[in-house]
Amino acid sequence: MKWLGKIEEGLLGLGLISVTIVLMINVILRYLFNSSIVWAEEYIRYGMIWITFVGASVCFRRGVHVGVEFIFTLIPRQATRLLRLLLTLLSIVFMALLFKYGLDLTLFSFDTNQISAALQIPLGWIYMAIPAGALLSIIHLLIISIQLIKGGEEREDESAQNLTNLG
Repeated sequence: MKWLGKIEEGLLGLGLISVTIVLMINVILRYLFNSSIVWAEEYIRYGMIWITFVGASVCFRRGVHVGVEFIFTLIPRQATRLLRLLLTLLSIVFMALLFKYGLDLTLFSFDTNQISAALQIPLGWIYMAIPAGALLSIIHLLIISIQLIKGGEEREDESAQNLTNLG
């Protein structure tokens, strides 16, 4: 699934770059020319929504979501793996609910023809970030669950180990 990680991170990179460029241009226009781009605020907000939901899935893949790690130092290794598996399965349930209700919201927005004020795009495309991010998260969480069941490392991405070893 390395190809999926590359696509996710590429989209995140493009999203961050485009949002940053639009933000910089808008700030320069506002403070130097007393003018601004009408759609900039909406574009930045909607870009950040997509970055957040896709970024959440990348955090699951890398194993870098915020957690209370000291609990795992208090219990035996086998219990640690079982607890991590339980937490991963609970995360899958939460993401499945987020996917279902996010999809309902997305479809409702398309059905009612809701349009954004400045960009004039269907809001369904914005809300689609919710089920897309949840589905990507579920994929990564399933891979992590399988690895935990097999007794291996619970992080899908080896770079997560490098991140946790920095401290």
